[in-house]
Amino acid sequence: MSLNCDIVMDLVALYHDGEASKTSEAAVKEHLKGCKSCREFYRQYGVATPASQSFNFMSNGNYSELAKHMRVRRLWTVVAVLGYVSASLCALIMLLMRIREE
Repeated sequence: MSLNCDIVMDLVALYHDGEASKTSEAAVKEHLKGCKSCREFYRQYGVATPASQSFNFMSNGNYSELAKHMRVRRLWTVVAVLGYVSASLCALIMLLMRIREE
């Protein structure tokens, strides 16, 4: 299977994190062997961001840090939503119990 560079660059995040399917992983490996620019892109993908460049991910092409930041942010969003839903359910149950007592 021959992939073009745009597709490989889209798959690099999954390949780097070990989340790509076996077929995609094999195709990306094969492409990286023969394409110098994609190999360089892959090398740059895993470079860590210095602490002084807090959350300036896109300027230096450090997409792995951006992906990590987005996963953490998504997790906190889910935690906040679950907390809100739980508090709302507790309030509703308390209201229903008060109405039932009257």
